[in-house]
Amino acid sequence: MTTLTKGLLGLLCACLVALGIYFKGYHDSDQKHLKEAAETALVYRQKQEEEREQSQKTLADISLQWQAYLAGQSKLAQGTISRLRDAGISLRVKLSDATVRSVTSAGRPVPDGYADLSDDTSRFLIEQAQRCDAQVTGLQGVIKELQRSK
Repeated sequence: MTTLTKGLLGLLCACLVALGIYFKGYHDSDQKHLKEAAETALVYRQKQEEEREQSQKTLADISLQWQAYLAGQSKLAQGTISRLRDAGISLRVKLSDATVRSVTSAGRPVPDGYADLSDDTSRFLIEQAQRCDAQVTGLQGVIKELQRSK
């Protein structure tokens, strides 16, 4: 081999070694940055998962409270009706025609155009009012929890 060929082969080998070192450094740096990004993403996902679990736990508690309320709703309404009766308060409704007179159980007319509600109607209306109150309270809790988690 001539000196020129040996020099060119040496130069080629030196260039290949330099390129190999450059690409090795680039690859190592790229892998380092990818690993850091993956670790950051993992920490972020773990934090999100913890927040999601906390929110789900709170929402599950609200749901359990709602189910417990539904289970005892009739007793609660009946208790309210009993307290109203004990206090001497009756639930009455204004009749559509003020000239209509209702008749009490004693058979005498009631001149004010109002009529007492039946026990079933009273219980139904009180149950619905209490249910609406409980729904509003539960939904407010859900909204607060969802806003907290953002």
